[in-house]
Amino acid sequence: MARDVAADLAQLLAAGGLGLNVGANLFLGPALEADEATVPDVSCFVLQTGGDAPLSYLGGGRRTYRTVTCQVRVRSARESFRGGQALALAALDVLHLANAAPYVLIEVGEGSPNYIGTDGSDRHWWTFTVDASFVDAVA
Repeated sequence: MARDVAADLAQLLAAGGLGLNVGANLFLGPALEADEATVPDVSCFVLQTGGDAPLSYLGGGRRTYRTVTCQVRVRSARESFRGGQALALAALDVLHLANAAPYVLIEVGEGSPNYIGTDGSDRHWWTFTVDASFVDAVA
């Protein structure tokens, strides 16, 4: 069964009380990051980036234990370094150890979001990675 882990994580962020809404200021993938005309300065992006090799799962039928990695990127306005930093940390906290079936474990790989500097318009950026593990039936 194909699972869209990035979309699932985005839904967790949207439900996390952070003021993030899918399609408004929360986006799947990196495609809109540079589109200053339509993307708000304060935005969040979730992109599936890979993961561990599938592991055999014992317990009936052909099933695998999968861990998928996603990158979460948070952008803030030029004048709002602290606000962006707070949003990135809050997003990390919403996702780390989130209880979201059918996921067995959702875990953030860093203790704090990584500040990666500013873009060409002086907007600040943070990033962190999330591993989401689940048992999947093999077709």
